[in-house]
Amino acid sequence: RWLDKNEDDGQIVRELVPAGESPLLKTNYLSGLWKCHSHVCVLCIDLAPDVSYHISVKTGDIPGASSDSKVFIKLYGEKADSSKEPLLVSDNDLGNYFERGRVDEFTLDMMDIGKINRILIGHDNVGLRSGWFLASVQITVPVQGRQYMFPCNRWLDKDEADGRVEVEVYPSEILPTEKLINYEVSVVTGDVRAAGTNAKVFMQIYGEAGKTELIILENRSNNFERGATDIFKREAADVGKIYKIRIGHDGTGIGDGWFLESVTLKRL
Repeated sequence: RWLDKNEDDGQIVRELVPAGESPLLKTNYLSGLWKCHSHVCVLCIDLAPDVSYHISVKTGDIPGASSDSKVFIKLYGEKADSSKEPLLVSDNDLGNYFERGRVDEFTLDMMDIGKINRILIGHDNVGLRSGWFLASVQITVPVQGRQYMFPCNRWLDKDEADGRVEVEVYPSEILPTEKLINYEVSVVTGDVRAAGTNAKVFMQIYGEAGKTELIILENRSNNFERGATDIFKREAADVGKIYKIRIGHDGTGIGDGWFLESVTLKRL
């Protein structure tokens, strides 16, 4: 049904409640679909191997600290080690990466390597300004409930210090954070005229153990177009057995009205 100030009942936020549980629960899955037009909600439980590692890289605030090189990171954990992962697309999208005095944020989705013991970070030494002064790295792993602090404060430069362009760093602190779980949200926009929206879409999950914060559903794609299915993975509080969701948009932008067909929610 419509989430549109000028259609239906004029509401742009709706609450959807489950109609029942799927028999697939017997195989450790609670499966199904939210149907917006009929107010039917069913939940999905699934297992996923990927864990999100949120990596904040701080470049030092000294002359010549910035770098044009491609930076990589490798994580060493108690269960396994990652491969060398390039840090190519930032979450905060500051334009040029690894500039003097700035923090660039990245998310890597990988298998669970357990508690992080150390990291290897470096660059390919390519570009006019290849040398880099790395101040620190911070890694937050919400599903572990841990934040790792890696101070560096050194040059990764062929012409500075010891000439190395990569370095192993051990955590100086491991801090507890709120432990979150992964949810996968699949949103289907209806295939009717003017169904898509350019507004900012959000949702909230309510369960027996409480509710999540507002979850913004956006990424770098052009989401919520007519007839499209958009999939988002989000970390949020474990609310236990889910009894309803609240979904809507902020009513901004040209063509903000939205025809929502269905929502599928998987607890990963």
